[in-house]
Amino acid sequence: MYLDKKIGRVFARIQVDKALVICHGLPYESGSVVEKSYINLAYLFSKRGFPTVIFDFSGTGLSEGYFSIRSWVEDLLTIAENFEEVSVLGYSMGGAVAVRAAVEMQNLQKLVVVSSPCCIDLFSDQVLKMIYENARMKNILKGIGSFESFRNSFLKEFFEIEPKNWIGDVKVEKLIVHGRKDNIVPFENGVTLYNFAKEPKTFVEVEEGDHFLRQDERVVGLIADWLEGKIKVKRIRI
Repeated sequence: MYLDKKIGRVFARIQVDKALVICHGLPYESGSVVEKSYINLAYLFSKRGFPTVIFDFSGTGLSEGYFSIRSWVEDLLTIAENFEEVSVLGYSMGGAVAVRAAVEMQNLQKLVVVSSPCCIDLFSDQVLKMIYENARMKNILKGIGSFESFRNSFLKEFFEIEPKNWIGDVKVEKLIVHGRKDNIVPFENGVTLYNFAKEPKTFVEVEEGDHFLRQDERVVGLIADWLEGKIKVKRIRI
């Protein structure tokens, strides 16, 4: 992939053949990923030698279109196919989407799934109502319509990508990370994903970790080490 850019008086073409693609979860606040802590992740991984792509999924942030889980899978596949090789790091719902997309990627090198739901059971009517009301109040998921429409399409599309049903088909190296004190996507989701995954795989348990592990420098550093091939053990507790 290349990007054409004017730098001062100079025209430049930037060529990138390998990239780390970072997938955000369901947004809680309005704004683009470039306005949130994802920009810090891009900086940190770039400093470690990984050209990094952060982006807004369809229907969120600065991107066009309407929200749907199916569209998110398509978005990730479209981005990935522009590179010769990619690794993918997905947070929360972004991790669930990444698992499904990973099965289709021919150029995938490694997959990292952080604080992600394994199963449709997590999404009770109460949980979906909270997601919906927050999205409507802050206008962070475009085109969601009525609650009934949102609920029905969300459950249908999440069932199609339910990570526990797909992660066993992901053949590349996998790193699954989950916090013990995650009160949004409980820790057991990470354990289930790890158990359904096939080798090669590694599991990281973050003892004091909550849902927002992208803000934990220890976790980010460990992910970078794993991407570099420095970590060979199967289970880690930090």
